[in-house]
Amino acid sequence: MHLIENVPFFPQEEYQCGPASLAGVLNYYGLKISPEEIANEIYSKSARGTLTIDMVLFAQKIGMSAKQYSGSLDDIRKNIDNKNPVIVMIDTGIFFVQQYHFMVITGYNEEGIIVNSGKVQNKFMPENNFLNMWEKTKYWMLEIRS
Repeated sequence: MHLIENVPFFPQEEYQCGPASLAGVLNYYGLKISPEEIANEIYSKSARGTLTIDMVLFAQKIGMSAKQYSGSLDDIRKNIDNKNPVIVMIDTGIFFVQQYHFMVITGYNEEGIIVNSGKVQNKFMPENNFLNMWEKTKYWMLEIRS
């Protein structure tokens, strides 16, 4: 089991997975900021969520290095091994209904990944389930560094 200890966890409020995920990673790097403070800046009421570009721009605006790209399981593993939690976006929708969701990956093992997601900390997701949902977002991933 490869797990980053002490990644702060903020249970998400309704449609606030972006700010909750961003707050967890930013607090991990020592910034003291709440999901509510982030949501006030980047949450879109009309979209009922947060845009990926706004996640990147917010992190950069407060002085962090942030890059989004189409990632892989190897990218996730390398980041976790280097003690860098990453944010991914998955699509939990069914059929033609899209339901995008941000979560923080904090660990992995041979069978899957460990995430802080929604109201659950250190939740295990089997690799195949994760990949099916991640593929629908073209493997969107956000790396943040101090």
